[in-house]
Amino acid sequence: MSKKIMVFILGLIGMCILTGCRFSSNKEFKSGQESAFEEFDVDYTSNEDGTYTYKENIYKYKIDVTGIEGENLNIFRILTNNKETSYEEISYSLKKSEVSTEIPKFVILGWKSDNEN
Repeated sequence: MSKKIMVFILGLIGMCILTGCRFSSNKEFKSGQESAFEEFDVDYTSNEDGTYTYKENIYKYKIDVTGIEGENLNIFRILTNNKETSYEEISYSLKKSEVSTEIPKFVILGWKSDNEN
């Protein structure tokens, strides 16, 4: 993994440990408090049939998944074959430290975090 992704993952793990995690599905960002969307260096291809390819794996959807960590509203942009991928699934995958040879259920393309207050 690139250094940028590793730093993000470690920061997210630390933030989760210190603040705990909560779920929210339909929150809007409040104007004036938005931060820039942080895109990761993920080399994927948009296919002519509307699917996406990443490392020879094909994904049907590119979606945004929203959740709350501490007092921050977070959005992850992912490639997935399951439109119902939850924020908890993404958060858990960032926290676990196991090596797998399976096809990833989703690929994180980037994220955004804003304070709700």
